[in-house]
Amino acid sequence: MPPTPPPQDPPNPQDPEAGRPAEDPPASCLALCSHTHLFPGARCRLQGLPHPEAFAAAPEPLDVYLRFSDGTAAAAELRTGDATTLTVAAHTTAAGTPLAENAWVVKGFTLQQEEVELAIGARSPLPPPGTAG
Repeated sequence: MPPTPPPQDPPNPQDPEAGRPAEDPPASCLALCSHTHLFPGARCRLQGLPHPEAFAAAPEPLDVYLRFSDGTAAAAELRTGDATTLTVAAHTTAAGTPLAENAWVVKGFTLQQEEVELAIGARSPLPPPGTAG
């Protein structure tokens, strides 16, 4: 007969986190960008992160949906590692300017209320195809 597991304490009703399953990081996140395209010094704000303070302190790889100020959008991937980069898929601005796929260094993450602001740095070489964050 297998051993009986030890009894577990019931959830504390005074603890708002009691009984809740641990949250997984979001599969993707919306980011509002302050301009029609990215460039060194541009800013984007990640919205809807379950724990923005923790993410700002220790970013993790994340699929991002960028929404630019002209209403256009592009898929992107935040990659962490030796350098944190944001790889943005090719897209076209509302004015019709085609933009090729680019990767950008993310200079920093700042907590802004419930959002995390990304500060965009210089362009970075594109990662090899098929590499993960």
